[in-house]
Amino acid sequence: QYLSLGSSLLQSVPNPYYPYVTNPTSPLSQPTVQLGQLLRPYPEYNGIGVSGAGIGDSTYNSLQVKAQKRFAAGVSFLVAYTHAKLISNTDTLTTWLESGGAGGIQDWNNLKAEKSLASFDVPDRLVASYVLDVPVGRGRKFLAHDNALVEATLGGWGVEGITTLQSGFPLHITTNSNNSNSFGGGQRPNVIAGCDNYTSGSITSRLNEYFDTSCFVQPAAFTYGDEARNDPHLRSPGLANWDFTAYKNFPLAPENRASLQFRAEFFNIFNRVQFGYPGQSLGASNFGQITSQQNTPRLVQFALRLSF
Repeated sequence: QYLSLGSSLLQSVPNPYYPYVTNPTSPLSQPTVQLGQLLRPYPEYNGIGVSGAGIGDSTYNSLQVKAQKRFAAGVSFLVAYTHAKLISNTDTLTTWLESGGAGGIQDWNNLKAEKSLASFDVPDRLVASYVLDVPVGRGRKFLAHDNALVEATLGGWGVEGITTLQSGFPLHITTNSNNSNSFGGGQRPNVIAGCDNYTSGSITSRLNEYFDTSCFVQPAAFTYGDEARNDPHLRSPGLANWDFTAYKNFPLAPENRASLQFRAEFFNIFNRVQFGYPGQSLGASNFGQITSQQNTPRLVQFALRLSF
């Protein structure tokens, strides 16, 4: 309710904590202080760092399905799918660990207004893995009695891989300039009523404007914006990744007492780009623009493994 005082919050008044605060870098060490500072819950402190306080809550619901099948001759498939929704009013104290950051608190005195999708909400995630021994060579369906040359070239091969498909994370739109003057609070933009901030088309066609930036406007001074802590419609680009491995076994002793395996492993085998987050700060030069990628290019590595 103090924000209704407007510019009066910025007026200088006598400082009751002078000269008890002696740190010369603190505004509380001066004979006068801004009125808004004295209206804070703990006015004797210029700022408080809260570590691990149990002040947030979350709700998680999901449908989880897993299908697994093992066949004869070294073949197996595993598919896992999760459809979920995670709602919270806070996410993490270490936002710098999150690749795209996390939705911050705008009004610490009204955590109910901070309830939204969590910054790491993933509505859909599908992971499929498989292992397949190629049925060629000694002890297998085809060419089971081949000669040493055929066995050395065609026998003992197998493939395996993991495919991951996942929705993107919610975007958290903020303002580059905080004019709320809330003495510790944040600020998010206002959303123009009826404006559809989602834009269609491929990601590559939307790199310079991933969403409709005109739907967001700077709030008036001494007010909070009405944008949700994490936007209910806008998400970062999703994930589509394929990892693949081809391997060949070389028996070194009878009855598989020792063997050597050669492996060729391909991470992100199709060299797909997982685009990074767009600029999420209204007023910044990169607002709505994607200028980075989250994953690494195709990686190939070779290995030898001795089993005995």
